[in-house]
Parts: sequence; structure tokens; C-alpha cells
Amino acid sequence: MQAVIALGSNLGDRHANIAAGLSGLGDLGVVKVSSLVMETPDESGQGPDYLNTVALLTTELESPQHLLEALLRIELSSGRDRSTGKNAPRTLDLDLIAVDGAQGVWTWKTPDDLKMLGDELHLELPHPKAFSRPFVMEPWRVIKGS
Repeated sequence: MQAVIALGSNLGDRHANIAAGLSGLGDLGVVKVSSLVMETPDESGQGPDYLNTVALLTTELESPQHLLEALLRIELSSGRDRSTGKNAPRTLDLDLIAVDGAQGVWTWKTPDDLKMLGDELHLELPHPKAFSRPFVMEPWRVIKGS
């Protein structure tokens, strides 16, 4: 399965956080990273500017849901604290943008090791806000053209 993953960080060593996210993605499969890294303001106004880029991941994971769970684990291992709110500043944000043209909305029971995130996980593909975000679309265009 091939997936488009958006990476962002606006807390701590942003470059190291993005590198850690890419390393975690590398544990899941083959990663191709956009050469474009963008610095963008925090949309919430709560934190410092973000570094953003996009990666293509080719993985043997069996479903987009399993991939989302793996992304959440990478975020948590990189110090992501979700207790401060949905759009709060973060060490690492990994957004699943698209997977092999899949479209739909899924909700499923949260695995035990991710229970701190709630009873259910939710995924919508393609990501509903991705196409209006230049910090996703521009690095994605660059990677598609390379």
C-alpha cells in the first residue's frame, strides 16, 4: 500500500522531530521524502511556527486503519502530548493524507496501547483539509514531480 503522510513539528528541535518521524516511517516501509520543507505559522496562534513536509510511504501494513495506529504510536514515542487539545502545539504531527485512492470514513475500537487517545479512532480519507493547505500540497507536488 502507498500512503501520503504529512509531517509537522513546532515544539522543541523541529528538525530532529521531523527526522524522528521519518525514521519511524522508515520502520514501516520504504520512504520517499519531499525536498521541500516549509515553515508556516501555527494556525491556532498558540505556538511557534511549524516545519512541514510530506513523505510517500510504501508499506506492507494491511489497511489504512493499521497505518493510522502506527502513525499515532510514532507521534507518542516522539513526545506528542494530546492532552493539551486538538490543535495545540506539538513535537510531531503525522497526518495520513491519502492511501492508494481509498475514500471513506472509518471508526473503530482503539487498541489497548493507544487507549489514552479515547475509546475509538477515526479516519477520513482523503484527509478533509489537506487540499486547502499549501504546507501539504506544495511538498506533495514537489515529491510527485521528482
